[in-house]
This record gives sequence, structure tokens and C-alpha cells, in this order.
Amino acid sequence: MGQRPAAVGHQRETGLPMIDKSQSSKNPKTSLSPMLSVRHGSKAVEFYKAAFGAGELFRIDAPDGAVVAQLSVGESEFWVADESPEHKNFSPESLGAEFRGGATVRMVMVVADPDTVFARAVKAGATVMWPVEDKEYGWRVGRIVDPFGHHWEIGKPLTDG
Repeated sequence: MGQRPAAVGHQRETGLPMIDKSQSSKNPKTSLSPMLSVRHGSKAVEFYKAAFGAGELFRIDAPDGAVVAQLSVGESEFWVADESPEHKNFSPESLGAEFRGGATVRMVMVVADPDTVFARAVKAGATVMWPVEDKEYGWRVGRIVDPFGHHWEIGKPLTDG
């Protein structure tokens, strides 16, 4: 229980820098980070590491196996926690039958090479909703669903030229 150091060599492994938590805690700033409720939090953390090269910034493992973890991908952060119905925190897997397969939020990941990141996520176990392709609205983007029911759009704006 408690803080664990950020993955050593994260930038070297993924090409994405880790956020220096020691610096951000000295100079707090306003930020907004989603917290994804999942079933099987430990497995979700491992999926996000494999799929997106996420680094683990903070983690609490409860005696009952529940997990709360703060992860980073590049300079972005998000949280993953086991669902806790007693606190009204539900995973997409808890949606009623008529909404099964849907989600209440989509994660949008903007990256330099969406094709490679998308393929890595699929290899790690994500399901393709629609493949990466150039869209008429000026983005190259695709959509996956992770094994925990969260939807991710992975893409980048197209440039003129």
C-alpha cells in the first residue's frame, strides 16, 4: 500500500516521458484526470501497461484484492479503480442488459502514430470497434474497447500537406 516509484526507463521503453511526480507535488496545479471503474483492477493496470506503455505513479492494494492506481501515458494521467457499488462507482460491465457493450465515457488518446498504438492495444487484448482511418472531419482515428468495457478513440489531427 502506498506510493510506488514510476517505472524506470519508461521514456526509453515507450518513447513517452513520465511525469515527475516529485516536481508536481511541490508546485500543485489544477488538473483533471478521469478515474475508470473496472472489475479486476490488477488485470486492468497490467492491460494498460501492455496496451499503452502506461507507467504506474501510485497504487493502493486493499486486503480484499481491490486496486486504486494512478497511471500515466506520456504527460497524461488517469486513474483505475475496482468498482465499488457501495460508493456508486460502477464498471461498464455493470450496465443493464440494454446498455451492455456501451459506456458512459470515451477516452480520447492523441498520439503521433495512431496506427502503431492502436495495433499494440489490439494485440494486448482490446476489441476493434472501427479501425484507424482518415475521417472527413480531419482526423486519423480508430476506436477500441478495452477488456474492461472502456472505449478509447486513438488518433491524431491530419495536417494539410
